[in-house]
Amino acid sequence: MLSLIFIVVFIFCLAIAIGSCWIAYQFTTTYNVKFHKTYFYYLITFFGFGFYGIWAQILMRSLLSSIDTDIETIKIVANLLPVLGVPFLIISWIMLAKMGYYLVQVVPKINLARIHIIIFIAIAAMIWGLFIILEESHWLFVEHLAYVEIGVLILIDFIYITFFASVVLFHSKRYKKTYKIIITRFIVLMILGLLFRLLVLSVHNMNIWVLAPLLLLYFLSNFVPVFYLRLKSDLVFAPVSAEHPSEEKKALLYNKYKITKREKEIIDKICQGKTNQQIADELFISLQTVKDHTHRIYSKVGINSRLKLVQMING
Repeated sequence: MLSLIFIVVFIFCLAIAIGSCWIAYQFTTTYNVKFHKTYFYYLITFFGFGFYGIWAQILMRSLLSSIDTDIETIKIVANLLPVLGVPFLIISWIMLAKMGYYLVQVVPKINLARIHIIIFIAIAAMIWGLFIILEESHWLFVEHLAYVEIGVLILIDFIYITFFASVVLFHSKRYKKTYKIIITRFIVLMILGLLFRLLVLSVHNMNIWVLAPLLLLYFLSNFVPVFYLRLKSDLVFAPVSAEHPSEEKKALLYNKYKITKREKEIIDKICQGKTNQQIADELFISLQTVKDHTHRIYSKVGINSRLKLVQMING
């Protein structure tokens, strides 16, 4: 029964990870903003740690327990796996710092690489000092190592999410009210996601029945922000546009794929960098009709994104 529950939870976690990364990837092919590519890499590395550092630990515990491995060995292996997954987190933290500047389209006045190095050196020095203190007090045992790891991860995560939020909130003052509201809500969702992750990490040794739903919360913590951004993206970001559209390429495209008059109008608007809502308003049709026409255009041409359509028409 327990194994079945974890299999179901794992499938849901995998679906959440794939869905989140797919939404982020669609952003990169629809909007001409550096933020989206960085956000895509952030999500990949975040979920990479989720599977490698958390699910791999659960799987290894189950596997070692099934072959009658002694408890000390199981603890050592289980505590080592999250450490091996830390490179995923390091990349995600670096991406998060960049996201703050890209979201408000500001060039950082500080050297981000130097900031990362300073933070990691400070954290490493603090960990080293902590280990010395714990060893001298004879508290540092295998079963306590996990708490040290979790404390470090929580600290670094908090530092980077605070840095991200501070950069965005400080520079978003120059934007319109609608933009500021959407971005502020996105930041709130990111912070709430961090709190959920802290909850999961802090109770990792709790009853296994409690751990299963908490794992879903861990993965959902980064799905909710990206899904919210998907719903509001047209109000915040400018879609890709054709900087040098070629009328000759347009004509060839229209003739080859038998593009209708209405579909030509949609393509023209897409090349101008109009959002779906703007296209609907200008052509006096519904938003769903625009989406239906766009889907048919992509199907006819054999593509799946605005970016590829724009690339086909650019001179």
